[in-house]
Amino acid sequence: MNHLAAFFFLLCASAASGFVPATSSISPASPSLALSMARRGKGLDIGDGGASTNRLNNPKSIGGTSDASNKSSSSNNSWIQTSIPSIDSLPKEQNMVKVIDTNVPKLIDKNTNPTGAVSIVNIDKQTYCFSSSCASCKIPLPKAEVLSPNEETNGVDPRLRCDFCGAAYNLRTGVRLTKKDGSEGWKPLGFLFGNANGENNPLPVYALGERGGKVYINVP
Repeated sequence: MNHLAAFFFLLCASAASGFVPATSSISPASPSLALSMARRGKGLDIGDGGASTNRLNNPKSIGGTSDASNKSSSSNNSWIQTSIPSIDSLPKEQNMVKVIDTNVPKLIDKNTNPTGAVSIVNIDKQTYCFSSSCASCKIPLPKAEVLSPNEETNGVDPRLRCDFCGAAYNLRTGVRLTKKDGSEGWKPLGFLFGNANGENNPLPVYALGERGGKVYINVP
């Protein structure tokens, strides 16, 4: 009887060993190989409602947007693919504000900006991308005036002036400007909206980039 019990014990132990996970004899990959595999695995992430985000290889900057916009968004280096069909489809007009849809979730507001629109201005072969509405009065900017540089922008950066409230901004940095000059004129509602919430809110500016013929935007 003892021999029979021992036989069944050995039989059960042998069967149970078949369920023990096998230990791989393959040595871990080298650090360089592991890093390479990690990079290949990340490239484009699909998220934010289907938008493609490139965190490793930044797209090539479009126009003159990289200096200011990349600086403002360097802490959140997240390039998001837009619905803009191609580089060639971007507005070509000079010194005129054009509004285009991006359908980027981070820019969408169901009440005020359902298509994630942004403003585009071409000045002297440079392209500037910024918010579709004024940071002060929240009114859309299609009729905003493009102004030449002044001492407040070091005589270099062009300016943008809201046609509704008269708020002016540095187009490269988005900084709210305070100095008035003759070209800005007087806005009857400026005293109500020119300094919303008691703050000199900056105009959100964005970098635009291109990779593989597709247009990307860097949203802080």
